[in-house]
Amino acid sequence: MKRQDILKKAPRYLSYVVCCWQERSVHAGREIMVWRFSLQNPRTKQRHGFATLESLLVSLQAELADDEVD
Repeated sequence: MKRQDILKKAPRYLSYVVCCWQERSVHAGREIMVWRFSLQNPRTKQRHGFATLESLLVSLQAELADDEVD
């Protein structure tokens, strides 16, 4: 088997650093704590921030779907 064929069949691994932190926010005169998130690719150092967990998960799902076609 050729090396190229082996590499095509090898599983792919992706690494990301997920950071989660709380920020204070004021709504209708009340102070509340909200979670914020970031996703960083350690290989490229590209970092994206997210206001909600749902938006982070949507982005991560899109990243993984894009990688499947490579």
